[in-house]
Amino acid sequence: MQNIEDIQKPVKHELQKFSEYFASALKNEQPEIQEVINYILKTQGKQMRPLFLLLTAGLHGEINHKSYVAATLIELMHTASLVHDDIVDEAYQRRNKWSVNALWRSKKAVLIGDYILARGIRTAVDNELYDIIREISFVIEDMSKGELIQADASLSLDISRNEYFEIIRCKTASLLSACSYSGAKSTGASPEEVNRMRQFGNLLGLAFQIKDDLLDYNQTNLIGKPVLNDIKERKMTLPLIEALENVTEQEKEKIKGYLREANQNKISANKVYEFVLQHNGISKATALMEQKEREALQLLEGYPDSPYKEALIKYANYIMDRKK
Repeated sequence: MQNIEDIQKPVKHELQKFSEYFASALKNEQPEIQEVINYILKTQGKQMRPLFLLLTAGLHGEINHKSYVAATLIELMHTASLVHDDIVDEAYQRRNKWSVNALWRSKKAVLIGDYILARGIRTAVDNELYDIIREISFVIEDMSKGELIQADASLSLDISRNEYFEIIRCKTASLLSACSYSGAKSTGASPEEVNRMRQFGNLLGLAFQIKDDLLDYNQTNLIGKPVLNDIKERKMTLPLIEALENVTEQEKEKIKGYLREANQNKISANKVYEFVLQHNGISKATALMEQKEREALQLLEGYPDSPYKEALIKYANYIMDRKK
């Protein structure tokens, strides 16, 4: 397992500067708003997206003010989307901490999410990063589209492999793609390099989401039983889609019947889980994940060896090897 501190080494100083810039972008004179902002800053995660952006910037040139602004815009947009997601999902915890929705309730949480997004856009406009604002607008559009497609799929329980990849491209890969695009763009990389980095982030984002879907089949509770959150939420993720690939229509309908009951019936959830294991859904999904990671890393082969390139390879390995 890769160590996150090793990945951060080439941009350790720059990450600190980013954190300061990010906090200043959120500063507000209203105590009621700043109280929520301070809580969000205190509960920030590992800042994997700013890290990815800064490493990509370093791969192409000198990390500069535009790099920090781009990283701030993306992290603000991502933070706003998490606040809104917790409202939609009625989630009261995030990373084992109380969510904004839990502590300040949905009305204030919606407004805080809007405020954070607006601050990100304003920061980018003030610094004239119009190409990156345009890229982020596509991401917001894609994320909304992906959620809507997935919501429809959870009702019909009918989704192909291609449709699944379009959902995860929209929901997950588009944001990582925007990070690598923005990192390269901020240093004045060539159009060819910028497009290569957009594809690099997209492929890595697809692999990242497949890994997330696989983790649902590997995570266990305190007594060693599978958690199966995706199954209970009737999500058609890649392990299940692959397992359904070569079975009869009758068997498909039988499994879909179990899936419809999974949230209320542990036996039905376990039936779906056992079906996926028996029909090699996990191994097939793992092979596709590894293929996407290989394709992503191939895009780095033309770059000379550097601490940034080495850290990006470690970054890819880190998100593939993670246990949660």
